[in-house]
Amino acid sequence: MFGGAGIRLPWRACEAVGLYPSAERLTLVHLCASETAEDEWTAVGSCVSEIGASVTDVAAFASIVHTQLVQTGWEKLPLALALPASEADIIEELDLPVPLTGLELRAAILWALRAAQNNRGADLPESLQICCTSLSGNATPHYWAAGLDEARIGEYFTAFEHTGLRLRRLTICPPNGGMMAAESAAAREPRMPWEMGASDESELLPAIYAGLLLRPGSPEELYWSSRPVAFGRVRAHAAVLISTLAAVLFLACVTADIASYMSACYARDRAAEELNLRASEHVRMEEFSALNADAAQREQIIAGLLTESRPLRALLVHLGSVTIDGVHILGIRAEGCDIRIEGEAMDYAALALFMGTLEKDAFFPTAMTLEDAGQGRAAEHAPMHIQFVLHDTW
Repeated sequence: MFGGAGIRLPWRACEAVGLYPSAERLTLVHLCASETAEDEWTAVGSCVSEIGASVTDVAAFASIVHTQLVQTGWEKLPLALALPASEADIIEELDLPVPLTGLELRAAILWALRAAQNNRGADLPESLQICCTSLSGNATPHYWAAGLDEARIGEYFTAFEHTGLRLRRLTICPPNGGMMAAESAAAREPRMPWEMGASDESELLPAIYAGLLLRPGSPEELYWSSRPVAFGRVRAHAAVLISTLAAVLFLACVTADIASYMSACYARDRAAEELNLRASEHVRMEEFSALNADAAQREQIIAGLLTESRPLRALLVHLGSVTIDGVHILGIRAEGCDIRIEGEAMDYAALALFMGTLEKDAFFPTAMTLEDAGQGRAAEHAPMHIQFVLHDTW
């Protein structure tokens, strides 16, 4: 054990605890960051438990860790746990054609591992999650990867949470610290005089490696956080979530369609109303035009009748002034330019006198002719008289 429990350097800015369980012991390392350089962390204390800390029973293992942290006073600090390689479901080293980082690196390695397993006639579980790191010393990008079932990852975060501990990172330590070998060795220095040879380096360095993963900006492909558990819960309810999302999107689309439909209907109704107004105005204009034409036609007819009636009225007035004893005018007929005067005379002498008077009258432009004459009665039981018809042309 190097450094006493609870030893705190005055220049630390943030701190964490790295955990590593071996077959015989549980190693805890307390790390702090410099106030001047937050990415420079140093191990300031450690604790090694000689009791068997088996990780097979995750709940029991979390309880053991809680007991040790309470004894050291580090139970409130954020934790990072590095599991031994023996706990991994799969460990592989492989080359990639180009260097990658982050989620792209994880996806590429997982794809390559699945392809390799398929070539061997086997399949990787869909729930497999990997952490990975670059191994230096190769011209071609060379990577180390370890896989663990998603449910198993979730068990660690859940078990630690139930004991009140703040597990933030979970990893499987790569050989010799992988790409963080130099940082792990630097965090181990300077060694306190009483620490020399007190701890097994093969157990201290994985714990330091785990603690360094809590530094801000640590590459996310090196570890698992509590997010895979959340992803697992989402996957478990994926059907419901997808159905709900689809329903929401469907309702949004339907609402938009209804709004568009209502807008189109309103525009259609407005257009129809305007067309109806214009149509009614057009009908009224046609009716007015028809009425106006009919009125004009009637006016022409009336004007014609008035024009035609003027000589007839003049003739009636003039004949009223021509009186011959024994002659009576019974009627006047006008047919175009022809005028016919119907009457009766007591005898032919009276008729001859009436015609002579009309021939001398300048009112008539031409001589009046006798069209018909004969004896007859104007009415039943009336005396016999000469019935005549005179003709003239206007």
